[in-house]
Amino acid sequence: MPEITRHEPGMFSWADLTTTDAEGARAFYTGLFGWETIDNPVDDENVYTLFTRNGKSACGMFQMTTAMREQGTVTCWNAYITVSSADEMAAKAVGLGATPLMEPMDVFEFGRMCMLMDPGHAVFSVWQPGTHIGAEVMGEPGAFVWAELYTHDTEAAVRFYGDALGWEAEEWTPPGGITYTVFSSGGAPAAGMLQIQQEWGEVPPNWTVYFVVESLEPALARVTELGGKVVAPSQTVPEVGTFAPVLDPQGGFLMLMELAPSE
Repeated sequence: MPEITRHEPGMFSWADLTTTDAEGARAFYTGLFGWETIDNPVDDENVYTLFTRNGKSACGMFQMTTAMREQGTVTCWNAYITVSSADEMAAKAVGLGATPLMEPMDVFEFGRMCMLMDPGHAVFSVWQPGTHIGAEVMGEPGAFVWAELYTHDTEAAVRFYGDALGWEAEEWTPPGGITYTVFSSGGAPAAGMLQIQQEWGEVPPNWTVYFVVESLEPALARVTELGGKVVAPSQTVPEVGTFAPVLDPQGGFLMLMELAPSE
């Protein structure tokens, strides 16, 4: 894959894990993806861990604080969208009905971020890069490749993300399947969206992250060996790939995907 040196505004560029057990998560994800880790102290008590692949930043991890636990925060992956200005995006999103969960803040010299909940109650973050552009590897085994929104109101989501980020939406419905929406930014695919189905059970609105694996079935077996759980059987989208949802040992939800061979 070519070296990544920047991410265009409006594109997902980073993902990080908030977990109840950083050491347990470290063992799981390094065992699954072969990642290396770099611990960066944030203050006297907190550490932000970089997961790297071949020396390049792939994603991050943060152990949740006691206050977050008391507020009911659960282990989860969070996805970041690159923007030109975190402050301007926060103001625009709030004006469109989003709820600010974390006001715009500087992350040392690395960049500026904020966390928002869209009007449909799915959480996402925005990233204004400084010295840290986001992921330096994407779309290859052991790297973030895609983000997907699960929501109860797809029409409202199309309006919100279109107005907030300038995303365009195109729907695709496979025979007998569920309508899938592809968001694009500047003509490039940016993210996907599905309506939450009743048969899924109690699924809250959320942004889900996909990571590439070399071969899906051995990766799913490894998930189980490492104490995680395969949530549902794998599915295949022709010319895209085969994927399956999994939980890490702390309950973090993510998708593993084997990409279809490129022509």
